[in-house]
Amino acid sequence: MDLDTRETRWLLSEKYNNILSDAYEQDLIKLRSGVPLAYLIGNIPFLGCHIDLSYRPLIPRAETEYWVNRAIKEIEPDKPVRILDLCAGSGCIGIAILKHLPYSLVTFIDNDSECIEQIQENCKLNHIELTRYKIVQSDLYTDLEPSNQFDYIFSNPPYIARERIDTVQTSVHEHENHNALYANDDGLALIKKIIDESNAYLKNDGQVLIEFDPWQKNMLSNLHQTEGFNVSFIKDQFDKYRLIRMAENKRTLS
Repeated sequence: MDLDTRETRWLLSEKYNNILSDAYEQDLIKLRSGVPLAYLIGNIPFLGCHIDLSYRPLIPRAETEYWVNRAIKEIEPDKPVRILDLCAGSGCIGIAILKHLPYSLVTFIDNDSECIEQIQENCKLNHIELTRYKIVQSDLYTDLEPSNQFDYIFSNPPYIARERIDTVQTSVHEHENHNALYANDDGLALIKKIIDESNAYLKNDGQVLIEFDPWQKNMLSNLHQTEGFNVSFIKDQFDKYRLIRMAENKRTLS
């Protein structure tokens, strides 16, 4: 079955309960013009969570789902952990953590007001208790009190280099929020800032996990910002380097 047939059948099944209609035909036209299927359906599954996309946040990718699932499995399920989800977008990362780790507390941060609304909606849809999460509209750490200390900082920030826009799928470039996709400085501008200021917000032995573009690995390996961390790189399910993990060890630095 080719991709077009899979997508059209998924659209018909998920949104229209396999009932042909004029509305379905209109969506089919949009799909064939390049509008992402997830936006047409209006939601996407992510590690067993229902992620609504009504506000058009960045569509969660399978690569992100893969490393988040791996990270969740490495955390003891009965261990109380405080986690910061930076550049949270739809909130899919933090919500998956809250769903699978019952003793976790998550702070979501995004600078887009529509993403803030989207995160609130997705927390409600997934029946997350209000006492377990906090949502902050902020430019990275700007509006976060330094007294906040986290066991983990997770982030899937904008990291596509503006110089490489011509490598991006047309449907992605035309329909997804450019502020959630592209960054300056070879795509590393926000990643560098996240690393630079992470020390102030990490507990002893805390970890930072950031998604990146595979071609950026060599540049990340040479960043002075990672000094003081134990750095490792993790491949995704397609055997491409996708995640930088930085393990903080403040006790050894004093």
